[in-house]
Amino acid sequence: MKSFRPLAASLLALALPLPALAQPHTIAQLGTAPLIGQISSTPQLKGDVSRQRRLFETAGTKLGLSSDEYAKFSARIAAGNLAYVTIPRHLDAMSWSSGGNVYVLHDVIIPRNTKGWEVDLQENDRIVALFVPARCGNLSVVRRPRPHIAQAPVVKAVASAPSPGPTAAPVAEAPAFVAPQAAQPTPPPYTSVAESTPAHHFRWWPLLLVPIAAMLINGHGGSTTGPTITTSTLPPPAPTPPPLVGCTPSPAH
Repeated sequence: MKSFRPLAASLLALALPLPALAQPHTIAQLGTAPLIGQISSTPQLKGDVSRQRRLFETAGTKLGLSSDEYAKFSARIAAGNLAYVTIPRHLDAMSWSSGGNVYVLHDVIIPRNTKGWEVDLQENDRIVALFVPARCGNLSVVRRPRPHIAQAPVVKAVASAPSPGPTAAPVAEAPAFVAPQAAQPTPPPYTSVAESTPAHHFRWWPLLLVPIAAMLINGHGGSTTGPTITTSTLPPPAPTPPPLVGCTPSPAH
């Protein structure tokens, strides 16, 4: 038992300070250890960050900012891309200055309704929110995870069969164009064989003019002699056809 008492006392001594170490640092009043002093306007903040560049860079480094993060913060201040807000009471860390040196307090509680400026830096999986209280200018930081926006499930579109388009009305085919045939000339009526066949006297009537021409030549020519054409050379006249039986006119009484 005697050997156990010293060990228990040592464990109790180590355990007692633990609750005190876990408690956040509560600041009742800002401005008692300011980084640059009170800031009354955004233009003044721009000028103070520009003039006190090394002081702010040191505060940013001790707050855990990378050189790239501080460069973004400074550029946002210079461009006026910041917001004047009510700073949250619980801060991850706050810088302060004393005797020309910069210090940092972690897990800090500040007074309610503390006004100041906010610049948010978007990182891969978190947001680094930087605050500058108007009361003291103590650069402070809050790191919080970036909220994940629930994405709506992607519904794959099912390719549907194309709806049949409007059925085109059948086009009536134009009738084939038939050229009108020329009217055939009406053949003349057939004539009788008697009309189409010339009579026999039309074949020899020019020979009757031969003796007349010979007489005229002998009468005017005198000594001129020529072949004498007699009527003996003429063909005999055609016989007179006998009268038709029954067609003889009866004598008049």
